[in-house]
Amino acid sequence: MGGNDRATSARATAIILYDFCQALNIPVLVYGHTTGYGTVELFSYAEFDAIDKDDRYRMMDISARCSNRDGAALRFMAEQLVKRREDERILILVSDGQPADSGYGGSEAEADLRGIRQEYQRKGLLFVAAAIGDDKANIQRIYGDSFLDITDLNKLPVALTDVVKRHIRV
Repeated sequence: MGGNDRATSARATAIILYDFCQALNIPVLVYGHTTGYGTVELFSYAEFDAIDKDDRYRMMDISARCSNRDGAALRFMAEQLVKRREDERILILVSDGQPADSGYGGSEAEADLRGIRQEYQRKGLLFVAAAIGDDKANIQRIYGDSFLDITDLNKLPVALTDVVKRHIRV
């Protein structure tokens, strides 16, 4: 997320999607993730049941960090969503590359992500993987029909809100 101001685009997208969902009373959860010293670090920016009105301020901390172990983060987020009672549950991943961490990469990590996506699609989740980096072909190979190509980062917020609009019933 460090190159070409991608973290800024991801941050703006999160805030726009958050505001969009809040305006329509759609429960929303916003997390980020990175790795650090053999662990997966999750960053909570907005929870379904917000404890305060400061979610937008927390989202201003969305930034490029270290490596990524997408499988652990996706599984955590998917588990949060399957507990929800809403008919439509959408997990949106904004990614600029392949899974990449010490001991987690290549075809094994890709297979892990495909398996997680398939497992949770069977449980009723809709996956959207918005690729914003140079690894678009790899992201598409991993996520298949869940892939959303964002060539123009300026169109990312609109493209993702369109995805939400197609699947909501308010």
